[in-house]
Amino acid sequence: MTRRIASLLAAAALVSASLAAPASAADPSPTPRPLTCAEQYPGEGPAGVDLQLGCLVRELIGHYTGEEPSGQAPRLSAYLAPIISVAVAVAVAIGLLELARRRAARRLAPAMPAGWWLCAVCRSVNATGKPACYSCGAPWTPEAQIVPTADRPEMIQRFGGDRKSTSDRPGRDPDAPS
Repeated sequence: MTRRIASLLAAAALVSASLAAPASAADPSPTPRPLTCAEQYPGEGPAGVDLQLGCLVRELIGHYTGEEPSGQAPRLSAYLAPIISVAVAVAVAIGLLELARRRAARRLAPAMPAGWWLCAVCRSVNATGKPACYSCGAPWTPEAQIVPTADRPEMIQRFGGDRKSTSDRPGRDPDAPS
């Protein structure tokens, strides 16, 4: 009889367990999936503002900063602080570049020195104020010939292979107008 009582108790436990399981382990309610940006903003916003792009930027920023996105769309003024900081950074960079450009322009030497001196050793032409010849390194001496820079120096420039003037060429009349 003890066996019979044991089997009845086991069957009662099994029936109670099978009846109690569905009541205590009810299906969890399905969590709603968050709407995508394309589902939230199917069209353009007011004045042609691309709201889907703003939504994507918000999701990316939230993903990398660890902030949970709220269900509401951010206001355009939420982007004001980053826009101002980028504008200030660009203005500072432009100001620094302009300052560097001005300082570099001040450091450049004048294009034409006040005069020239000829080296006594190698006859190289050096700018006044240079303590030594650029070519041979000979020091400047007070005996060096100084050549002043004229406002408009005369330059004779010849083109062609020979150095004869046109009047010296055969076949040309030296009295003919050129």
